[in-house]
Amino acid sequence: MIIKNNFKENKEENDSHSKFIKEIELSLNIQNKFNDERINLKTNDNNEQKNKFILNSYKLKKNELSELSKEIKENRNFGIDIGRILAIFFIINHHIIYHGGLLFKTKALSFDNNFLIFFNTIFCSGVNMFGMISGFVGFRSHKFSNLIYLLFQTFIYNYGIAFFFKKTRPKIVKDLNNYLYPLFISDYWYFNAYFTMYFFLPLLNLGINNMKKREMGIFNLSLFLLFSCFNQIRHYSNRFTKDIFFFMNGFSYMWLIILYFYGSYFGRFKNDFHPHKKYVVLFVNLIKLFFIAFIRSFLIIYKNLYQKNGIQMIVEYTSPSSVIISIYLITILSKPEINNKISQKTISFLAPLTYGVYLIHNHKLVRNYVIKNRYSWILKSNSVILIIMVMFQSLKIFFYCSFIDYIRLLFFKILKIKKICIIISNLFKIIFDKILLFFELYY
Repeated sequence: MIIKNNFKENKEENDSHSKFIKEIELSLNIQNKFNDERINLKTNDNNEQKNKFILNSYKLKKNELSELSKEIKENRNFGIDIGRILAIFFIINHHIIYHGGLLFKTKALSFDNNFLIFFNTIFCSGVNMFGMISGFVGFRSHKFSNLIYLLFQTFIYNYGIAFFFKKTRPKIVKDLNNYLYPLFISDYWYFNAYFTMYFFLPLLNLGINNMKKREMGIFNLSLFLLFSCFNQIRHYSNRFTKDIFFFMNGFSYMWLIILYFYGSYFGRFKNDFHPHKKYVVLFVNLIKLFFIAFIRSFLIIYKNLYQKNGIQMIVEYTSPSSVIISIYLITILSKPEINNKISQKTISFLAPLTYGVYLIHNHKLVRNYVIKNRYSWILKSNSVILIIMVMFQSLKIFFYCSFIDYIRLLFFKILKIKKICIIISNLFKIIFDKILLFFELYY
């Protein structure tokens, strides 16, 4: 029985890597064909053979390499791309409720206040979804050029938006030089945390790809019990009130590392989870999700009622409810197959713009002078219309910011920023290789 279980476990691991291996084999076959043509060229050096080599090389590059890229595109998980879009939509909703003047301008324990707390509990899971998606898609490989690209993008928006405010409202921005260093300020906490986490990825991915399913499951469960469940004790005890793990409610790179582990587990073993094709099953899972959010909001309301400090629990990404809701959404979205070409093109267009949407709407100046306390007028509506209006305003922000980021994307393509990032990445690799070689020779 033990041998049978081990065989099954090994088979599951092999199946999870089968698609990736096929892509590598296809690229190696292409390279071998190129090498065969080069050998033939050396043996027969006439002009006719040269022309044949050039023609065949062109055909291989056009047909077979396009076949490889087509196969990779077909294996793309559009459900996870929907997860990215849904995550940034949740984050915008949370910012409107929290910064826009809705939550703090409603009377504590009133129906509207409790209603907003309930939906904000769901919306807060957007940040955790982003962290889990990083692990879901990134556990096999990581590119330093992608991090440099994100740094370029963050710098453009951090300085560009400040420059715009300097020209339009000069009294607000006193010194533009303060916006030249996005990595050394805490305005974009998520980028700072992700930048730090990135340098741990080689070690993290090594461990993730060598762990068995059972080992990884026990490890993730231990992380959840320790850093989410046990950490909640401080909210319900007068004796233990400190953040003993220094996670700052999830605003730290350590929490992103834990989310990366969660996401990589569901990404690596995604074929083991049953697809939610039946609408009844999907509906039941959504009911579970709302029930978890209800329990969380009830605990916050309870603290407001008896201890008057439940507000500190509203934005807490480490909470068990936020983690479970994020996992539910990731597993639900990762399974359905999207075959409609229009839907695929729409998703492929919007998904790469989500990080830009975050950078624009969450810029310090935009948050303080465009969003902060600017949506309290929504409170004039009744409770049901209220949340619909919040979502409508979030959609407006999403599409405005997506349009701006699309222009930025075109600008980056013209300047070939991706190629520049690859060149910079290769230069760093050469420098580090030489440093390591020096230490190997002399130490």
